[in-house]
Amino acid sequence: MTQNICEYLREKSVEELFKTNTFSQSWNVWKGILEEKVPYLTGSNIIDLGDILSDTFRLTSSEGRSQSSVSGAGNAWESLVCWYLNLCLIGTRTVVIKQKKALVPQPIRTAITVNYGTFPSNTESDLIAITFPEKCEYTNMDKFQVSIRNNQGLEVSTTKRNRTFNYSEIINTLVERDFTECEVGIIQCKTNWNDNAQIPMLWDMIYSSKGFNNSISVGDSSFAIKNLKKFTYSFVTVPTVDLKKIKSDSTCVKRVQNISGGNYWGHSSLTSVASSIKGIFGRNFSSACDGSLLTNLNKELPHLQTKYQYFKLF
Repeated sequence: MTQNICEYLREKSVEELFKTNTFSQSWNVWKGILEEKVPYLTGSNIIDLGDILSDTFRLTSSEGRSQSSVSGAGNAWESLVCWYLNLCLIGTRTVVIKQKKALVPQPIRTAITVNYGTFPSNTESDLIAITFPEKCEYTNMDKFQVSIRNNQGLEVSTTKRNRTFNYSEIINTLVERDFTECEVGIIQCKTNWNDNAQIPMLWDMIYSSKGFNNSISVGDSSFAIKNLKKFTYSFVTVPTVDLKKIKSDSTCVKRVQNISGGNYWGHSSLTSVASSIKGIFGRNFSSACDGSLLTNLNKELPHLQTKYQYFKLF
């Protein structure tokens, strides 16, 4: 079965989620609930899972506040969000990756690194969404057919010595060439809104700033977010607090209401408070495919048990 490089990356990204104990164990519960909420396999029903994502997550969340329980819940939430976003984006040029150095192209890792003097500090980016350019190497060509030369003029082999796909070298060379045509979105996921709202607010301020003093910089002279086609920073929360306690004038809402990529939760949208996570597609990933995302998703869903079986749904 042929597979373009976007779908190869999506598959690897989702497979990494199931390798963690927290996600794989929770999936035994989540799978049944998610399937129950999709009476018919249509694009609209899949996208609408965003409205019940928080309720689904809370079925396995722990009430404990120990460091280990909070960390485990955070990892599970960001993994569930990553799974959902990628499912809705199958067949597009946008792929969402949970932080893993081996999967994120080097030029993009460089661009989002904040340098304080000689000390590099990466954002607390839980997820990174990349929309690749509309070029044949990403969409219309099997990954083993990609032909590209590196900075030395040498053609980069698509296979390693063990005959597996040479992903890192190929993707790094492609993104280096096409950097200014790529779109990147950082998506910070937190289970608790009250405790963490200041974190995405401050990171968005850093990335949105037009300049710092001489000791602080973002990216380097070759790869910087200002040179990307588009850059957004988003916040996605469960949240674990009672929704009735969150108002439009709550401090936690005010802190994230103006971040560039929007603030979301896994519930239906509430005006002036938070948007359903399904709203992120129209706001941040509108160029993920030709035409509407819904039309694209309806076209791809018949392949859910074959080329997209790694989502482990139905």
